[in-house]
Amino acid sequence: MRLVSYRAGSDARARVGELRGERVIELAAGSMLDWLAGTGREPVGTEHAPSDVELLAPVPEPPSVRDFYAFEGHAVTGARLRGRELAEEWYAAPAFYFSNPASIRGPGAPVARPAASGLLDFELEIAAVMGTGDEIAGFTLMNDWSARDVQAGEMAVGLGPHKGKDFATSLGPWLVTPDELPYEDGRLHLEATVTVNGAEIARGDASLQHFGWPELVAHAARDTRLRPGDVLGSGTLTGGCLIELGPLEGDRFLEPGDVVALNAPGLGTLENAVTS
Repeated sequence: MRLVSYRAGSDARARVGELRGERVIELAAGSMLDWLAGTGREPVGTEHAPSDVELLAPVPEPPSVRDFYAFEGHAVTGARLRGRELAEEWYAAPAFYFSNPASIRGPGAPVARPAASGLLDFELEIAAVMGTGDEIAGFTLMNDWSARDVQAGEMAVGLGPHKGKDFATSLGPWLVTPDELPYEDGRLHLEATVTVNGAEIARGDASLQHFGWPELVAHAARDTRLRPGDVLGSGTLTGGCLIELGPLEGDRFLEPGDVVALNAPGLGTLENAVTS
């Protein structure tokens, strides 16, 4: 099943729909959080062509966003860039930080480069969205936008990223239930790509995740509770950001006018333009 949050026509209300072929079937749920909690899953009889609706992030206002660091290749590169080896503690338990649920962007939504940054980066990720009973309800693409120069100064303090990350996180274009994807052994077996202005820049294998999704869920739920709609990011797929790959042509990072698109089979395409 593919699920979307959307607006139709002049109505500003966010609706929930199931994407079936070339039709969006409106569901009774008042929001995606309601659907994830198990209510309003029946259709109401209204259908739309996808071209007639504005897609929002599948969960426009998640209760929380945890972003993990589950790909060893990315973590090793990050440590090396900081002049050190990857800490042994990385292998002991999945690491994550809390991102900002108030800064979620959907497909097509503009992302403003922070005024304090000249080194804006994309991060190719996949996110799980929680349902009830600590179960993953579905997966979606995630772009964890990063102001690398701001982040570098913050990390020197020892508290982890904050303003270098919390200005925007993109999710979408839809939420896909696990049974619709090549999900085996707790991992998604698919390749995802990133293009900038139509040119492929990055390609990553989601199955190389060191910690599988059940491990991420269990760690996130330890000593607390997960709520329907909580977002768990995988962390950047190995080779899925400019800090690993090196600058774009012209020795630059992302600038206003650039269009970044993440794509993966079954998960669709998540595209956002950078603005000033």
